[in-house]
Amino acid sequence: MKKFFIIAGEASGDLLGSKLIRELKLLQPSSVFLGVGGKLMKEQGLVSIFPMEDLSVMGFAEVLPHLPKLLRRIKQTAETINQEKPDYVITIDSPDFSFRVIKKVEGGFKKVHLIAPSVWAYRPGRAKKISKLYDLLLCILPFEPPYFEKYGLKTIFIGHPLLEDRSFEQESKSKDELLIALTPGSRTSEVKKIFPEFIGAINSLAPKFPNLKVVIPLIDKTRDLVVEMSKSLQVSYFFCEQSEKKSVFSKVNFALAKSGTNTLEFSLNRIPMIVAYKVNWISYFLIKMMIKIRFGNLLNLILNREIIPEMMQKNCQSKKISAALEKLISQPNLAQKQIEETATALKILGLGSLDNPSRKAAKEILG
Repeated sequence: MKKFFIIAGEASGDLLGSKLIRELKLLQPSSVFLGVGGKLMKEQGLVSIFPMEDLSVMGFAEVLPHLPKLLRRIKQTAETINQEKPDYVITIDSPDFSFRVIKKVEGGFKKVHLIAPSVWAYRPGRAKKISKLYDLLLCILPFEPPYFEKYGLKTIFIGHPLLEDRSFEQESKSKDELLIALTPGSRTSEVKKIFPEFIGAINSLAPKFPNLKVVIPLIDKTRDLVVEMSKSLQVSYFFCEQSEKKSVFSKVNFALAKSGTNTLEFSLNRIPMIVAYKVNWISYFLIKMMIKIRFGNLLNLILNREIIPEMMQKNCQSKKISAALEKLISQPNLAQKQIEETATALKILGLGSLDNPSRKAAKEILG
C-alpha cells in the first residue's frame, strides 16, 4: 500500500489533483490519499486535514490579513506529513504555501511538484532554490524544463491535464439568442473587485442587444456572494453548477472571463472571449516591478501575441470591457480568428496528444 500526501490550494489545483488521484488509483489500487484539497479531490478519496479554501488567497496585500492563519496551516501541514510519513508528497501549484511546507518536512519520501512556477516571467532565481526542494517537477508548458534541468532537477513536460479526454468542440451555437458566460472568480477578493466591472459591462450592452442573456458558473466558496451581486444585472441570467458546464458551454456564444484556467475551457468549446483581471494596487505595483512577460493569458503567452483581448488592472473597467465585448460580438471575423488561433495554441499545449497528461504524471511519480 502506498500513501500519498497531496496539497492543492485553489479550485484549479483541486481539479488537477482529482485527475491525478484518479490515475494513481488505477496504477496503485490500494493507495491512501490525504493532504489538503477541495470537493473534487475528496470525491476521489482524499482526506483533507483542513478546508482548502483557507489557502485561496492571492496577492501580497490580500494575503496580509490572513497571514497568521496561513502560517498556522503551513506548520500544521508540515507536522502532519512528518507524523504520517507518506511515500510521496505532491504539491500542486500554490507555490508560496507549497514551498514553505516542503522546507519544513523531514526526508524519506519522494517530493513532487505539479505546475512549474513561472520563473521565465519573474524571479528566475527561484529555479535554483526549487531544484533543491524537490525530486521531480511536472510542467504544463513545453519550454519550461530547461530552466530547472540546468540545476539538476528532473523536469518533465506532461501537457495540460485540463485538455485530456477533450476535443475542440464544434457544436453550432444559437443565432437567435446571445448567451454570454461570466466567470467572476473563485476567491472572494476576486469577485468583489472584478464582478462589479463585469456587471457594469453587461448592463451597458443590454440596450444594444435585446436578446442578450447571461450564464454564471458557480463555485462553492463564492456562491452566495455571486448570487447576491448578480441581482444588479439588468438582463436575464441563470446559474450553472460545475457539473453542468460542459452542456451549458455548448450553447454559449461569448465569454467575459477572469484570467485563469477557465479561459482554456472556453477555448476548448470554441467560445470567443475577453479576459479581464485586477488586484489590489499594492499587489499590482509589486508584480509590475518583477514581471517580465507581455501577457497574462496562457494562450496569448504561448503564441506570443494577443489573440484573446486582455483587459488588465486599469483597463478592467466596465466601459472599456463593454466596448471590447461589443466589438467582438459585432465583428464575426474577429471571433472566428480568435477561435482558429486558440486551436493552434491548444495543440501546442497537448490537445490531441495520445498521452494523457495526468496518466503521464502518475507514471513519472511512481517511476
